Order: sequence, then C-alpha cells, then structure tokens
Amino acid sequence: MNEEYRPTPRREVALWVLVALAAVAAMVGLGEALRHDHPAAGVQTPELTEEIDPLREDVPCELPAGREGADRPVVVAAPELPQLVNSNELYDCPATWDGRRVRYVGEVVGAVLERRDGAWVQLNDDVYADGVGPLPTHRDFRGGNAGIGVRMTRDQAARIDNVGGATQRGDLVEVVAEFRRVDPETAEVAILHVETMRILRRGEPFDVPDAPARPAVALVAALGALTIVVIERRRRER
Repeated sequence: MNEEYRPTPRREVALWVLVALAAVAAMVGLGEALRHDHPAAGVQTPELTEEIDPLREDVPCELPAGREGADRPVVVAAPELPQLVNSNELYDCPATWDGRRVRYVGEVVGAVLERRDGAWVQLNDDVYADGVGPLPTHRDFRGGNAGIGVRMTRDQAARIDNVGGATQRGDLVEVVAEFRRVDPETAEVAILHVETMRILRRGEPFDVPDAPARPAVALVAALGALTIVVIERRRRER
C-alpha cells in the first residue's frame, strides 16, 4: 500500500525559497567581485564632466537649422579652417554637414581594412577614445561607444601603428575630411573622406588591473560546489 501523501510544510517551502534567493544574490555578488574596480568611483573625471551622453540627452547641433527634413543652411567657411565636429553632430544633422570639409579627432579601433583603392578605419571619438579608456578597465558607461567610418589612402593608413581594442589603446588621429551623407563611389552612408591626417598620440597596451577579490570568489565557489556534492550524495544514500 502506498504511503499517505504528505504535503510539504509551508515553512519548508519558504525556507527553500529564501535559500534560492540567497543563492541568486550570491551569484550576482560573485559576478560583481570578478569585475574590475572603477578607477574613479563616485566622481567622474573632471575634464569629462561636461561631455554629452547621447544615451541620456539630446545632442544639439551647433547650427540652428539643417536637421533631417529641414532646409539646409548656406554656410560659408574658410577652407583652411574646417570646423571641428564630433560623430554625434554628423549623425544628428547629416544634411547640414553633407559635402562640407570638417576636422575630426578619434581613436583608431577595430582594424585597418585595406582595399585596392584605399583603406577603411573606424575612428571613435567618445569618452573612451581619449579619456577614461576602454571597458573593462573601468565602470564609466557614459556615451554610446560611438565613432564614424573613415576612408583614406593606403599611404595614410600605413602611418597607423596601433589599433584600439580591449587590451590596447589605438593611435589618436586628427583628420581633415569631407563628410559624405551617401558616398557616390562606395554607396556607404555617413563617412568621412580624408584629405589630410596627422597622428596626435601613439597607442599603447593597457595595464588591465586584476580584480582583488578573485581568489576569495574562487574559494567560495569551490566550497559551494563541494557542499552541493556532499548534500546530493547524502540524499541518494537515504
């Protein structure tokens, strides 16, 4: 005859729910402990406090008109003094800047893609490019890690020595280029066609700090795994 069914007491159910929640909280805490410390926790880098965060704020154009769908203003600028712009302005007001010579500063990231008729690079100009550095060496998540595609000659691309990545800071370059909303030669959208380029700063490897809590996290994880194995064996022996 089958044993009489006995429902699990509510206190036991509540206890296991609390254990599960504690386990989830412990996993989250261990994950946070494995991450790198924020070098400027609580206070942003002073020289970057005025930077616009495109994820939280509208990015204003310097020109009062010329947004998408509006009439493009007639701008007369000295050809020898192109205006310094950032990628947010170019993306926000492509009709305003289309066909104009601009000055742009950014870090070479990703890769240098050489083609028969030139080369392509990505230039990032957000706070990671020449400020706090790339993730995961910090926890400053301002900005959208934005940049713009740049087309240059093979000779210009050959002057680039360092390409930015997770462990490497890329060369910081300044280009004078024509912004093309749609490039008629390649059909690419929103690019810079470089005329001149100069290196402002050479890239270098990053010193990625070790997370100080990693040994403790490894010990806690090992003890937790051992505890689960012991409990499971005892349960099977019953």
